[in-house]
Amino acid sequence: MASFIKMKTVNDLRRDMSFFIPSYQRGYRWDEQQVLNLLNDIYDFMQSDSSDFYCLQPIVVRERNGEANGKKHYEVIDGQQRLTTIKIILSYLGRSNYDITYEIRPDSEKTLNNLDSVEPQKNIDFFFFKKAYETVKNWFNAPRMDSETLEDEFHIALGKRVKVIWYEVDPTIEVREVFSRLNIGKIPLTNAELIKALILTANKDRQLEMANEWDSIERKLRDNRFWYFINPEKKYTSRIELLFDLYTKNTQNEQYDKFYTFYKIQEQADLRTVWQQIKSYLALLEEWFEDHTLYHYIGYLMQNKDIADIIDVYEHPEITDKIAFRNSLKKQIYQQIDGIDLSELQYGQDNHHIKNVLLLFNIATTLNQKNYDVRFPFDAYVDGKWSIEHIHAQNTEGLRTKELWRAWISDSIKLFDQLHDPSDAAIIQRLKGELHNQNLTQMEFDELFTMVIGSTEERFGTDLDTLDNLALLDQGTNSALGNHFYPVKYRKLLDYDKKGNFIPICTRNVFMKYYSHEVEHFQLWSVSDRSGYLEAIKKSFEIFQ
Repeated sequence: MASFIKMKTVNDLRRDMSFFIPSYQRGYRWDEQQVLNLLNDIYDFMQSDSSDFYCLQPIVVRERNGEANGKKHYEVIDGQQRLTTIKIILSYLGRSNYDITYEIRPDSEKTLNNLDSVEPQKNIDFFFFKKAYETVKNWFNAPRMDSETLEDEFHIALGKRVKVIWYEVDPTIEVREVFSRLNIGKIPLTNAELIKALILTANKDRQLEMANEWDSIERKLRDNRFWYFINPEKKYTSRIELLFDLYTKNTQNEQYDKFYTFYKIQEQADLRTVWQQIKSYLALLEEWFEDHTLYHYIGYLMQNKDIADIIDVYEHPEITDKIAFRNSLKKQIYQQIDGIDLSELQYGQDNHHIKNVLLLFNIATTLNQKNYDVRFPFDAYVDGKWSIEHIHAQNTEGLRTKELWRAWISDSIKLFDQLHDPSDAAIIQRLKGELHNQNLTQMEFDELFTMVIGSTEERFGTDLDTLDNLALLDQGTNSALGNHFYPVKYRKLLDYDKKGNFIPICTRNVFMKYYSHEVEHFQLWSVSDRSGYLEAIKKSFEIFQ
């Protein structure tokens, strides 16, 4: 018999099964919190409106020869802690139960059926049995509005609506090897792994072909350029699981159960049809990825939406062709910026909008180039954890050591020297006087910083937190640039670029003053520069109107 996988209720387990816990496994060790977590999870599920099942982690077993007390006898390879806890709960409730025998404790079955009289000091397993039992007893006896009927309702829910993922391995398999692999994490029993076993078992005549197809899909999804285009946030051990989440409409993790996707798939009558749909999803996503315009539209929308939302747009009855689909996405993009006064956005208050606007500016700029070989790198955007950077220094945040103070003062002296403004003479003298002051305090430096910023407000602009003084950078570059003045940041950015690091096209342009109407010098990020930058952002969005 080959390995197989299915769902079983707790009622299924206690109806005709007994379990044997081999000596290679550790004894029962769940603590109070783990027991409470299980009780609370089942209780919360009882209170929910869900009509589905509450699904426990997989139980991995192998059938043993013969029967035990007229019941099918199984060796438990993984999941004995959960099985034992459920048995303890049923024992407290005084309801029919399944048998569990620990190889190293031949009297464990008798003990688990008489937990009120167990002697916890007899051995460590009995101690944990008793502790779990007392936790269960205290939980049921805690004051509740439904305390009169709680035990009956909980018993019904536990028996009928709590399921385990039953993973029965071939009797010829070496169980110690399976146990070892499970416990060092080489077989992650995720939705994807369980679904794979389910599909391959149901398609014995095509197992090799389907296994190769599965691996091919996973390899394609392992390409980060493709993956972060369709999934910028959610983490998966096996990325193919996203496609099954699409099929079960579970991409947003709104379901109560972490194995919801698996047990929805196992309910399907025709798994070959399911597999064809999974391949169709991949083909559709690849088509979007290859389309230059759709790639940028969808990639941007995915930063605030879910791939299922995009599928819903595509499958809407009014979307009859690719042009209609593209226009619908463009409309959604424009809706995200329509009505926003870009000149009023403030760093610290509107960071979400600012980041979206700057990202869209980069995408619009890429699209306007009409160069189909140039693509915005969503993988770099997600992996680099891009953040908002002030083009001109805003405050002393991050400047906390005397070494950094001296570097900033030195930068300031160079800036004023290059401006050649006689009115700055007193400030330059003050800066030079403090450059090598070993006794400079944080308060004195903050005062110096404020004086320098105040003296340049007319040239820099009075509000440094508006959109026209902000750009996108990856977190690492942002930290490297620090709170320096514009010309210092410009030089550092050029050096960073020469080393092959990725700089967003609009960030590169803004530091090169590409958007400025008239470039007088590269010593200041001036009011005029800021005006040209903001105007360029607004103009770039016209392609979405």
